Amino acid sequence: MKFTVEREVLDLGLKVIGILITNVDNKTQDEFFLTFKDKAYKALKQKYQDFDIETDMILKGFHELHKKINVKRRKNTPISENILKRFLKEEKMPDTNKIISIYNIVTLDSRLSIGMHDIDKISGNVNLKIAGADEKYTSITGEIKTLNQNQYVYTDKKNIIFKLEVYQNPKTFVTETTKNIFITVQGNEATSAEYLMEVASEIIHLITTYCGGNAQIIYK
Repeated sequence: MKFTVEREVLDLGLKVIGILITNVDNKTQDEFFLTFKDKAYKALKQKYQDFDIETDMILKGFHELHKKINVKRRKNTPISENILKRFLKEEKMPDTNKIISIYNIVTLDSRLSIGMHDIDKISGNVNLKIAGADEKYTSITGEIKTLNQNQYVYTDKKNIIFKLEVYQNPKTFVTETTKNIFITVQGNEATSAEYLMEVASEIIHLITTYCGGNAQIIYK
């Protein structure tokens, strides 16, 4: 699988790394993994004791990207911001499998936009581009909706698989039976290339440590 990014998207100030990890075991949650997860969430509780979500530069950076393409803030909150809000309210994280737990932990720690997709549910290659007129996507409720022109989207040969930092197509969700994953680590003008690489390296380390597999960076 190849991952390409169009220049128009990069010119907005968006930064992204693409990763493939193949032949993972996403089923077995042993004591080794459960101990890691417990310690990670406790450390995050400590980290965010006095955190002000409204002034965080990384989260604000995503809203600045949205402003450039006239996306309204009210219904377009980045997933990373929503996850952090849930965590700060002490709501239970949706840890349905190991990779989703790792996704939650790294997203909370970094505040970056991270996409995790089951490669075997992707049709062909993935392209990050600016949407054209009258492009369609399937909502979380299964409705077919028209995308606003000029939004940036991750698409495969058939579908939009991720819209902005806001919505992932359920078609490519990672489950316990997932064996191969495509990961995007996305930042903005408030995040350095070095920071993105640091977070990408952490994701690779955690997944290969607890789920096995072979990792490859395919775009940076």
